[in-house]
Amino acid sequence: MDPLKKKRAAILVGVVVFVAFLAITSFNHMFFGDLDSSCGEFEWSHACELSPTAHMVYGDALTGGSIALFLSWFFHHLTHKNQVKIEEIIESEQILKNRRKDYAVSHMKNLLSLLFFTMNLVRGSLTHYNKAVTLSDENSKIWLQSTYLSRVRADEAKVGRILISVRNILVAANDVLEPEVVNRIEGVCNFIGELSTEENQDGTLVYPKMNVSKIKVGYLLELLKTYSVTKRSFEDLEESYRPSAFMSRVPIDQEVYQ
Repeated sequence: MDPLKKKRAAILVGVVVFVAFLAITSFNHMFFGDLDSSCGEFEWSHACELSPTAHMVYGDALTGGSIALFLSWFFHHLTHKNQVKIEEIIESEQILKNRRKDYAVSHMKNLLSLLFFTMNLVRGSLTHYNKAVTLSDENSKIWLQSTYLSRVRADEAKVGRILISVRNILVAANDVLEPEVVNRIEGVCNFIGELSTEENQDGTLVYPKMNVSKIKVGYLLELLKTYSVTKRSFEDLEESYRPSAFMSRVPIDQEVYQ
């Protein structure tokens, strides 16, 4: 609440209490008061009792004013104390949200970098597997195909685990991350999660749309890098279907990206 409004509310409480007290005592003296005719209206001595008006002025007004002043201070103190506690709670919650967002973005960058690296491992394992298919030595061919196929499956399983971790962070930090960022990351996770290696007619393996997947992951990495710890926000970054600066450092194997 605005400090000026709080001050006005405290004054209003005091005035209402004072007016109510004064009104009650005034009616009481008007109906039940009695005064000796030999004494003045405001005379105050051992021989004369206070008149109802004098009682009201000397006693009730001072008493009512004191009570009103005390109640005004008391309610103002309680209001201020509660307001300070509420502000401390709000500030504490905001600090906690900022920390959660910082952690989510940092952890997300690490996971997406690991995803990008793991997809390169899948590409490498597929390349070695496809080379083994062309070997003339049948024993070496079978052994190498079995070895690299195991690596491909292991790398695919690792990609799946990374995607699960990314989704878990999105669920945990859904209330602190921007909806657009959440939707983009979730969309890429769904896109990659639906892909898997396929076998061609010649016995080679291919990972469909891997090039597109890597471009999407590279875009997300570039987007997360724009996050400002001071502003707690991301910069606008237009999505592109061309390889990013991060991806351009990694050579593209056209055989695997078919």
